[in-house]
Amino acid sequence: RILTMRAIASVRVALLAIVLQQAGAVNMCFTAHGSGELHCPEVPTVGSLALHGEGSVRTIHFESRCNPFLHMGKCAAPKLCETKRCRRCLSPTEEWVPCSKVSAWRVILMAANTDLPPSYAVAFAVALICIPTIVLYAVWPKKRKSTEAEAGKGVALKVALAMLQFAARPWFPWIAALGTAVNLFTLIFTAATVVLYLAAVLGRPHAWRSTAFANAFGATIGSAALLFLLRSQGVEMISEQFPTVFNSPAWAKMMAIMQGYGIAGMVGVAALPLILHPILAFGVLSGMSNTAILAVVLLGRTIKYLVMAYITTTAPTALKYFGISASLFEMAAAAAHPNALQPAGQSDQANN
Repeated sequence: RILTMRAIASVRVALLAIVLQQAGAVNMCFTAHGSGELHCPEVPTVGSLALHGEGSVRTIHFESRCNPFLHMGKCAAPKLCETKRCRRCLSPTEEWVPCSKVSAWRVILMAANTDLPPSYAVAFAVALICIPTIVLYAVWPKKRKSTEAEAGKGVALKVALAMLQFAARPWFPWIAALGTAVNLFTLIFTAATVVLYLAAVLGRPHAWRSTAFANAFGATIGSAALLFLLRSQGVEMISEQFPTVFNSPAWAKMMAIMQGYGIAGMVGVAALPLILHPILAFGVLSGMSNTAILAVVLLGRTIKYLVMAYITTTAPTALKYFGISASLFEMAAAAAHPNALQPAGQSDQANN
């Protein structure tokens, strides 16, 4: 329950900070009613302070009696004064009381938007580009005839269709898992990754459980890479790199669920056919460790892909509840069981 209450304040604080920092605001802090915490992008200086609360902004005087050469975390509790004389101060319950009786505020510095060291940034970029390229080159067929039906499909879906001939191979689920991991950084390969996963399940239906876990593991690896960037670049990176996702109604709904139910809500959202970015952002803002966040992702995605795999092998029409169209399932089924689409006469001749 404590984690949930902290998350409600932290999420609101960070989302406001994204907009206000871009606007060039300085010496500002955020607070939530009754929290007793000041969330500040930088160490506040003595003087005028823009205090952003729940739907309101007020200008007050920030007073600190500590040594100015020390970090704010080592100073005595600061005061939020009505005027420079500091006769009345703002309490955590947003009431003006005598400064001698005010409860202590705790200053929390928000995550800095720092850059990666050049060597690490270059190495990460090279790995992110080269690893998928090498894998795709290894499995790409030497000769392939294009059809008019494939001409209108996206490049990612064409690549997926080219690899479906390997759907029955034992290693193919890990190709699908790699696609799932890469898609966390693009969000445009969703149709291709769905086809790869369904084909992996249908190609080896007896191993649907291990296929589901492999795809969940791929989602967790992709989440770990994205979580690394969130820790180093700041949560505001999501609004910069994925503005459509950040401003969508689905983002607000998922945040509301996780704020209301905490870790249980995070696992529930991860088990749904939804993006993982809000889960990672919520975990970072809530102060969860990387291990806890990734454990939530792995558990939720394992549940999701187990259900999808079971439905795929038993009642594929129910995949519509996962937002999967019948055409995508037919592509995967055709790759996993190519003889099933042949006319009866051709199939008999092949058997002879």
